[in-house]
Amino acid sequence: MLGDYLIKKRILIMTCMVWLFAGNLVWADQSSNVMDVVTVTAERFPVKEKQSPHFVTVISSEELKDSGVDNLSDAVKRIGGFSYKAYAPLGVSHGGMNSTASVRGVKDGELVLINGSPIQGAAGHAYDLNTIPVEQIERIEILKGAASTLYGADAMSGVINIITKKTIQKTAVGGSVEFGNEGYHNHGFSASLPDVNIGFNYNHLGSQKEISRSFTRKYRYDLDSTDKYAWNFNATLMENLHLDYLGSYYETGFEKHFDGEKKPMEGTKQEHLKNFLNVRYETQNFKAKIFGNYDEMRRDEYTSPGEPEDKNKNYNSGIEADYRFELSDWQLTVGSDWIHRGADYNNQYGRHHRNDYAPFVHLKKTFWERLTATAGAREQFIDGESGTDNYNRFLPSFGLNLKTTEAINLYANAGKAFRAPTFNNLYYESSFMVGNPDLKPEEGWTYETGIKYDDDLFRLRLAAFYMTYKDKIEVDRSEGYPQTYFNAGDYASKGIEWETGVSPFFNNKGWLKNILFYTSGYWAEPTADDTEGKEYQIGPKLQTNIGMNFLGEPFTLDLNCQILSSRERNLDSYASFNFYAKYKLWKGYLTFAVDNIFNKEIQVAGDMSDDATNRYLYYEIGRLVKVGYEIAF
Repeated sequence: MLGDYLIKKRILIMTCMVWLFAGNLVWADQSSNVMDVVTVTAERFPVKEKQSPHFVTVISSEELKDSGVDNLSDAVKRIGGFSYKAYAPLGVSHGGMNSTASVRGVKDGELVLINGSPIQGAAGHAYDLNTIPVEQIERIEILKGAASTLYGADAMSGVINIITKKTIQKTAVGGSVEFGNEGYHNHGFSASLPDVNIGFNYNHLGSQKEISRSFTRKYRYDLDSTDKYAWNFNATLMENLHLDYLGSYYETGFEKHFDGEKKPMEGTKQEHLKNFLNVRYETQNFKAKIFGNYDEMRRDEYTSPGEPEDKNKNYNSGIEADYRFELSDWQLTVGSDWIHRGADYNNQYGRHHRNDYAPFVHLKKTFWERLTATAGAREQFIDGESGTDNYNRFLPSFGLNLKTTEAINLYANAGKAFRAPTFNNLYYESSFMVGNPDLKPEEGWTYETGIKYDDDLFRLRLAAFYMTYKDKIEVDRSEGYPQTYFNAGDYASKGIEWETGVSPFFNNKGWLKNILFYTSGYWAEPTADDTEGKEYQIGPKLQTNIGMNFLGEPFTLDLNCQILSSRERNLDSYASFNFYAKYKLWKGYLTFAVDNIFNKEIQVAGDMSDDATNRYLYYEIGRLVKVGYEIAF
């Protein structure tokens, strides 16, 4: 009881701080010339980001390119509110362990979409952002907090919606080449024809020594050279009817080297194929889509000829429909969706499937032309295969957005979240991990309040949040290997998140007006109860990105620093500096970038706790210097 009282008191204090801060800004009641950013993720239909009762970040393709990132795994590391974890350089999966982007210190709660359609499999909640090049993206929309009312099971802590390039009514051709140390290559080609886009990207990284190390078991992993290929095709088939296809393939290998000469090297070749297809019909007030994705990872331990090859398959297919209409003074959105999720892991647990389906409704009304209220509800059903559990949950949400001045909007929201155990959670079986078929589904609530402020000088997004869950699925490390999963007791993250941008010379008529300072990130207290009821830290407490850029002609410059601090399991804090520049030539741009300028050791995952049964680390690549050229006709 005392713990609940203290939590509620902290949230009340943070809420008062946010609203008092808003009051101090009211003096700046002036018309803003800042461009209105539109998001579709917040309500499934277009709405101005500032009028949404959610913390939403919208990043355009131009902003992605001007920051120097090559793919989405790079981009996520530079977006506030995420702590990025990877098990190989460039976000490459290590077996079934995929790169993840925990939200506000909460892991395995983010839902990843392409054009509003889910791409994560039911086997392990896995996805690979590294296979989607920036050239194929129109924008990224990121919604923080529970979004299960709009997007169903899995949208527990946030949504990452990747929106692909739209077709245009003209012909254009572009290409880029980029080279770097460590055998790095990144080359792309794109072409736009009337109503058709096509693109291709090739990425290469030379072999890497010691991408991870087990200090307890005395071995390291090296990475063979990596080749990645990605392609896309987008077409407008007729008015309002669109087709999107994205594919990717990469091949690499892992070598396990033991210290000394007591055991021989173990080598594994790995290749991964992914396909996504979406056919969607969209008007101003009606949307319908059919979608599917299929990925297959093959792993061959070639140093053990008798070991069978792994063929791990994930596949989703589904249908969605949404309709928006006016009823009296209310705006209503009604919809339903059905998703079939399947997996086949030949050497772990074979074939499994489930069906997710739900109706939902979202209501919206504006009072006195300033206060907008929203409410939503979903009845989520999950039907497992014969002999497994079925679930259904009622998932409500509520939101308020108050326009106090032309510059300031205040907002608040609350929403319930829900996620079923994955097939890996339930059934996986190997020497290092065994599933737990008795797991319960995860569920909980997110509460958030904040301020959105815009004028020519200053942009601010500030939120206080409290995310609380029961039965969140965690790894039980208490009994050594093989490890298993358990439903944690109290599991929560509470804190503040921010995004700011300052243009100190916006009135200057010279080059100084193009300078922008920015920062984004979060501070939180992410905790859970272990199998014995003892509280422990589940994620980093502080993540922030600080930088400045100059967006002008002929130069574009960006310098930023990524900081991750007060981390879980005795992982080291780090600050990584990155630089990007491009210079306009007669045709195209010359580009130059340096990632991790000071060549710092970056621990992206691991466990260095004193009582860990296996003390290990995964490392990010060191300094990477890249030079390239972009051209478009």
